[in-house]
Amino acid sequence: MAYSITTPSSRSSLYSSGLEPVFGRLFDQAFRDFFAASDSPDQALKKLSMDVTETDKGYTVHAALPGIEKDAVKIQIDGPRVTISAESKKEDEKTEGGKVIYRERSASQFYRSFELPAELDAAAAEAKLENGVLTLTLPRKAQAVIQQIAVK
Repeated sequence: MAYSITTPSSRSSLYSSGLEPVFGRLFDQAFRDFFAASDSPDQALKKLSMDVTETDKGYTVHAALPGIEKDAVKIQIDGPRVTISAESKKEDEKTEGGKVIYRERSASQFYRSFELPAELDAAAAEAKLENGVLTLTLPRKAQAVIQQIAVK
């Protein structure tokens, strides 16, 4: 019977082989997918995917909101902080003479809160939802003008 002894110097490590980041990502993705998969009506919040661009007058945000009606979107602006939340309701389908065998469509909730580098003018902000993409136009707040007063 042959025995082998493994010492730290003789075994190859994930860290030394460069595979640790690959396996780490795979494990993290599998872990997220396992806990994200749920058929319950209380779905976890989905992270809102978005792009933010800076313009001369402010910022433009494009956010993906598939299957969301414009009445279900809420946008809050507080100084430089923007909060977007949206929810799609699960519709109860009535089938005549049959039953639902498999259902993948369910209620979805989206949420994202982020801060931009400058104060925003909430009164001049605009939002448009078209083809599942929310477009926010967020102008910067005008800087306070410092005036010098002459002493009489």
